Amino acid sequence: MNGVGHAAVALRRLGVRLLAVGVVVGVLAAGLVLVRIAMGHFLTPVAIRPDCLPPAAAVPISATGPSGLGAEQLANAATIVAVGRDRAVPERAVWIAVATALQESGLRNLDYGDRDSLGLFQQRPSMGWGSAEQVTDPRYSAAIFYDRLLQIPGWADMELWEAAQAVQRSAFPTAYAKWEDTAANVLTEVGDGAARTTGARTTADGGSCADPSSAVIGDDPRPRPPGCTEDDPTTRGCVTPTTRFALEQVRTAFGALSETTYLTSTRCFADRPANPTSDHPLGKGCDLFPGPAGSFASGRDVDDGWVIAEWFRRNAVALDVSYVIWQGQIWLRPQAGPGRWSDYTGGGVYDPADPVGGHYDHIHVSFRR
Repeated sequence: MNGVGHAAVALRRLGVRLLAVGVVVGVLAAGLVLVRIAMGHFLTPVAIRPDCLPPAAAVPISATGPSGLGAEQLANAATIVAVGRDRAVPERAVWIAVATALQESGLRNLDYGDRDSLGLFQQRPSMGWGSAEQVTDPRYSAAIFYDRLLQIPGWADMELWEAAQAVQRSAFPTAYAKWEDTAANVLTEVGDGAARTTGARTTADGGSCADPSSAVIGDDPRPRPPGCTEDDPTTRGCVTPTTRFALEQVRTAFGALSETTYLTSTRCFADRPANPTSDHPLGKGCDLFPGPAGSFASGRDVDDGWVIAEWFRRNAVALDVSYVIWQGQIWLRPQAGPGRWSDYTGGGVYDPADPVGGHYDHIHVSFRR
């Protein structure tokens, strides 16, 4: 065999080897894909569509014991409950109303209050709630509270304090939260002996909850906002893929999204009827609480908050952060360079001196997409 023949044989052998290598690589790649799929199946929790979760209005409200209230307070509570049930409002609305009156007046029909605030709910005639005589009528004051509550989009998916605040516009929005248990106890004492629910969850078209073809948020029949395609692990709403990725990185960096050394809780998706430009209803904004909500952070909570805020700032490009707000300061992601923190003015929507409005109790992060 001459040189040309040897070369031909060598090339054929090389071709066979390359083909074999290609087959092996292909098999390995296919195997890796199958492993990835299997891992995704076994390690990723099965996503439950938000419209298949029990609505907030249908979640049982559990009593924890006696309310400890006096006869006058229970009589006023009975009126609030009766008005709600006469109007066939969801039981959750009744619970919110009782808790709100507990915070506003201690369930007493007061003839005084801040400025011209009066009655069980401390409603102000000057703000369109009715006359002084009307707002001190327990049945009227309860009825108009329900009217305004039920007009708020997504109220049934809000935390109790969020729903109450959306109606009352208090200077201390999260103060309502401390009355959750007492209000639940009251419902069992002045109602029919048990807090009622509204029944099982169904989809808007009556179809099976196993059908993933239609996605709605909580009780709201509106479709998800564009790009809000991932389930929000902090609420019953949705977030964008960018936001969901960032939340997973928070879990990795800080251990969890709530009840950790650094974080008390995290909330992302939420209706913000008072702020039409909010990123929360779009699934592009999150609030991270290093301590109690509704009060000025202090001590270690402030330090932990800055650790979290600076972590988002340093990783802004990787996480596609748009801006961060904490302790009355805002950081806007610049085109280049590290940027700087500056005074937060509230954007014409929030009071920057308020613990919530000025972001003294939580770090807000918005993402570009």
